[in-house]
Amino acid sequence: MPRYFTVFWSDTVCEERYRAGVSGEALSVIPGEGFTEAGIANGDVMYVISAYDGQFLLVARLVVERLIDSYEATQNLIDEEIEIASEYLLPQMGTATPQYFTRQLRWEEVGDLRLLSGDGTPKPLKFAGDEAIDEEALRGVREVTESSAMLFDEAIAQPFHEHPADVEHHHHEDEREEEEIDDEDLAAIALSFADEDVNIRTREAAREFVVSAFEERGWTVMPVHDIGEGFDLHCILGDDHLHVVVKGTPHDTLEFTLSELEYVRAEHDEHFALCLVTGALSGKPALSTFNGDDLYDLFDARPLRWAFRYRDED
Repeated sequence: MPRYFTVFWSDTVCEERYRAGVSGEALSVIPGEGFTEAGIANGDVMYVISAYDGQFLLVARLVVERLIDSYEATQNLIDEEIEIASEYLLPQMGTATPQYFTRQLRWEEVGDLRLLSGDGTPKPLKFAGDEAIDEEALRGVREVTESSAMLFDEAIAQPFHEHPADVEHHHHEDEREEEEIDDEDLAAIALSFADEDVNIRTREAAREFVVSAFEERGWTVMPVHDIGEGFDLHCILGDDHLHVVVKGTPHDTLEFTLSELEYVRAEHDEHFALCLVTGALSGKPALSTFNGDDLYDLFDARPLRWAFRYRDED
């Protein structure tokens, strides 16, 4: 039976790889250390993980074909430059997935993850505050349960869109100029949501999909009927709760519109979560979840419409 492991890549490593343009390319090798000590063998599954701003990031996965403890030997097998490390994992043919550096696990998924302690006892992840994982607890090589591996595989199977290669990585969002949506793109976005019949069916399908996804993870989901609240679902799991805004699109693009109330929620509500269902009317919808900061860090935004009221001269 295979065993399942994670290896942690630092924010710096992910940033360097992102800037090198390897996003979307399959892993050819995993450099690192501690693989032999952890007992990793051929056929075991390795997941590359990272973290940013308290969020859990899932980079890639491979099934181990070989473990090599020589830089020279590995370099002779790999037709690309590799970093110097004490050990290297090579994948079985066809098992390495594309690597993405901004793929974030939903909080309900993170809560279901279990690491194996030295005696084989499953333990949940440590958290640093209400909505941040303890990054130090993920460093190095860690063994995880089979159910956690299945959760990773489900996330990897979902369609994912990395940031465009010509846009700076969100790890340095304060250093980049925010790109603005131009008039042509704004008109295209407006047109994609112009069919009200499609919008209604998309909203209903997206809402059903999100409710099902949360309930499968053990969350209690309560609909919010007051439009003045600025969110659609109140989701509770133990001491955690989220104010969820549900958005859907029949397309695969990560585009949506927010009302002013929803926008205010995103700015000021620390429990805000936006669940975007792409391909909502297809047979294979995909769910992406973002918090309020993500809307500033990962998206460009521009007002789509204004509300007018006649001003009485009296």
